[in-house]
Amino acid sequence: RNNVRYMEYTREGRRVSTKPTAPGSDMPAIRTTKRRAPAAARVVSVLDRLADSSEPQGVSDLARDLQLPKSSVFGVCETLVEAGVLFAEPVGYSLTQRCLSWSAGYLRRSSLASDFRRTMGADPRFASYTVTLSCLDEDQVVYLACQNAQQPLDFTFQIGMRLPAIYSATGKAMLSFLPSSKRRIFLSHPWPAPLTARSVRDVGSFEVAAQQCREKGYALDDGEIREGMVCVGAPIFGLDGMPVAGLAISMTSVEATPEVREKLGGIIRDIAASLSRGKPDQV
Repeated sequence: RNNVRYMEYTREGRRVSTKPTAPGSDMPAIRTTKRRAPAAARVVSVLDRLADSSEPQGVSDLARDLQLPKSSVFGVCETLVEAGVLFAEPVGYSLTQRCLSWSAGYLRRSSLASDFRRTMGADPRFASYTVTLSCLDEDQVVYLACQNAQQPLDFTFQIGMRLPAIYSATGKAMLSFLPSSKRRIFLSHPWPAPLTARSVRDVGSFEVAAQQCREKGYALDDGEIREGMVCVGAPIFGLDGMPVAGLAISMTSVEATPEVREKLGGIIRDIAASLSRGKPDQV
């Protein structure tokens, strides 16, 4: 269901205006127009649902979750199997590697991802560290580009990987520089299950860390995503002064002495600033 000002989209693809025709009228001006391709909307909803799931999904599950007829879901899935986009497994459907070609195409045209790769390749200070670029997607960060270090970190970042924003260094950095009203709305959502014993547990603790991030210009994930791994992250700002992405550097907790954290935090903050199109707004 997509909400637009004075408009609502129904499952059948009709657009309905709910604004009265004139003052005092109790009859809404109902204007119905067909979506250009309702079937395409169903395809996208099926792909989104499968992308969010860690396991194959059957027709009944998809139809129930998406509130679509089973026959429609079955037709969509079988068509996508024939196109090589889905696998038909005994327990349901799952995405194929063909989907990666779309993300690769996007990243090739993304100036931010290109700038990230160019910067990492030209800066020898990052050669021995894992560095990542991510963006916010609701309550998660999605990784857009990764440079994984050759030395073992016991954790491998991958393009397309999703992690809870409140536990990751880039997620904390981006959320810290959102306007306080927007951040409060975000933090009012159900709290995700902690990934480690060190994961931040409540809004109050998060706000303390957010204040520190605004003062220093970078955020810290001290074993919240993975025990023994420390990440420092800084926000990248768009022209409107809002964070559009985050840059982070990761290391083992043995490497992450207070001096190293402060040094790398300053470096990642400066690199993120160089990739920004604008300056942060007052938060």
